[in-house]
Amino acid sequence: MAEWMVGVDTGGTFTDLVAFEPSSGKLHTIKVPSVPADPSRAVIHALDELFREGLSPRDIGFLVHGTTVATNAVLEGAGVRAGLLITRGFRAVYEARGWVRPEPGELLDPFFRKPPLLIPQSRTEEISERLDYQGKVIEPLDESCVQEAAQRLKAKGVETVAVCYLFSFRNPAHEERTAEILAEEEPGWRISLSSRVLPVIREYPRLSTTVVDAYVGPIMERYLVELDRQLKQHGIATPQVFLMQSNGGLMRITMGARFPNQTLTSGPAAGVVAGVALAEATGRRNFVTLDIGGTSTDISVIVDGRASETANGRIAGQDIGTPMLAVHTLGAGGGTIAWIGRDGLMKVGPQSAGAVPGPACYGRGGTAPTVTDANLVLGALGAKSVLGGRMALDHGPAKAAIMDALGRPLGLDLITAAAGILKIVNTNMAVDLRLAFQSRGEDPRRFALLAFGGAGPLHAAYLARDLGIPEVFVPPHPGLTSAMGLLQTDVRHLYLRSAVGLLSSYPVDEINGIFAELRRRALEDVKEEGLDATALRLTQQLDLRYLHQGYHLTVDAPEGDVKEEHKQAIKSGFDALHRRTYGASAPEEDAELVTLRLVAEVPVQHLRVQRIAAGAGSAGARIETRPLYDLGTGKFFDAHVYDRSRLGADDRIVGPAVVEQYDSTTVVLAGQTLRVDEVGNLLIAESAS
Repeated sequence: MAEWMVGVDTGGTFTDLVAFEPSSGKLHTIKVPSVPADPSRAVIHALDELFREGLSPRDIGFLVHGTTVATNAVLEGAGVRAGLLITRGFRAVYEARGWVRPEPGELLDPFFRKPPLLIPQSRTEEISERLDYQGKVIEPLDESCVQEAAQRLKAKGVETVAVCYLFSFRNPAHEERTAEILAEEEPGWRISLSSRVLPVIREYPRLSTTVVDAYVGPIMERYLVELDRQLKQHGIATPQVFLMQSNGGLMRITMGARFPNQTLTSGPAAGVVAGVALAEATGRRNFVTLDIGGTSTDISVIVDGRASETANGRIAGQDIGTPMLAVHTLGAGGGTIAWIGRDGLMKVGPQSAGAVPGPACYGRGGTAPTVTDANLVLGALGAKSVLGGRMALDHGPAKAAIMDALGRPLGLDLITAAAGILKIVNTNMAVDLRLAFQSRGEDPRRFALLAFGGAGPLHAAYLARDLGIPEVFVPPHPGLTSAMGLLQTDVRHLYLRSAVGLLSSYPVDEINGIFAELRRRALEDVKEEGLDATALRLTQQLDLRYLHQGYHLTVDAPEGDVKEEHKQAIKSGFDALHRRTYGASAPEEDAELVTLRLVAEVPVQHLRVQRIAAGAGSAGARIETRPLYDLGTGKFFDAHVYDRSRLGADDRIVGPAVVEQYDSTTVVLAGQTLRVDEVGNLLIAESAS
């Protein structure tokens, strides 16, 4: 009987696999190098490793994949050649970019440039048609105009077309007819309609999201078709194959190609899901997650056991209006390259050495100094710290890279240059952590820092001390935490439809009609995915705002039909939420309805955290002692190095110390103490004076 649950997360440097058997609690963990040219190959390589450990393809009953294919296509500017159809008179909306402004680190950059348009003006066509804000036709769709535009785009070699007409979220008829005409002109085109991709108010985010959907859609479709072929070729026959979505839920892999914009933060979302699961398991309600991989750092805030959500996402400067878990990403990871800027100062990131060639110390031909090289030179990493010693790190190339690119040009010795790399990258991460707290009005002293990813535990102790965060949590498998998060969530879909008007006077028949349509779509998708419709959980929600506000808050609506007598309770709930969020409310004012939401969830089995045996003291886990550089004092200290697999519950370690394991390395600073809890988390806090 197929029982094993498998999660496979593809990162920029490594691809991680976790296999869990619910009946026995057995766990297999695997890391293999990613293959950027074809990520599906790394997925298959990881599965082959699993099969060599004794499992059979027939043993897998449930498989979840976290992918960066869509994300990388945007990051690398490697999407398809796409065209855009837009309402006549509005072709400048995309180029004007209502949301674009420099990130905090770019505010003082005199060389700042807006990111490039994914679809330039040369492939943008204006179409004669117009709806008003209620969706009523002011100007009928000019079908000959669509046909002529399609012919011009066809001559320019486009593979896909995005369509975004004004107020199409209120009435999709013009977009739907346009799709029919485009299909007649070129049956091979993939068509992205804004009324399907994101049927909500605000023209620019709807447009930008639809453009991204068109830009990466064919790439995602080809990838998923090839992955599905290879999975079946390897004997994995289960229909329970899912993708992680940016909202933290799962969807069947067969639906992924239709909604590529919903997978743009697939991997980071899995890490946040793991953080929420840890918050529930430990009773610690407030976490800030720090997921540092080979190429990037992902930060998210969990308050009262719930992850933050946003509809203002951004990938490589491209704005995404699809609701997703709020994850801030910066170019800071183990493979991040240090360099000298045009101002003559040392910089770190966002460029990365990636999986190929990787950091100089990997010995694969890399010559640029990276964060990993600096950690090796300063003692945080040892020569056998990576993959349980299966990957050896070479001090020689690391030292040469740092001195050639930084030390000699800047007149610095090796240690000072290496320390500079870590100080800069830590400062970059600390700035983004502070902004994550400030954006929510939260006090870091109320939180624990959940550090994972291959490099998260290397930097967490410094960051917690800098920000005044009282405790660091390092989960049992930090380098595989995102892969574990893939197995700790449910199937989830979010359906949206904007309908703007005063709550007090908005017709309940129209509200209920929209919810009925969203429920119909949810049931259709559940049936298409082959899931049990009787297990479907539906939650109705409303986005509300006070008049003239530019933002909204989401409140739950009653189950079933909304009635006139429900409106006062809905308004009171909105007033209370606004007061908790912003410290003020206006109970005497009316609220404006903006968007209706339907959250559809189908529960699936979850990976369970297992308790570990009590420890016999940390001395038995000690494997060596090596010099560890302390950035705060500028000195080397002798640090004991421990094998994490030998530590048990309630074992304690006094810093400075290093804890090594297969998938990551944890640094404990002088003046800090580490304790192992009952499920194997490492808890690091400042020592009592």
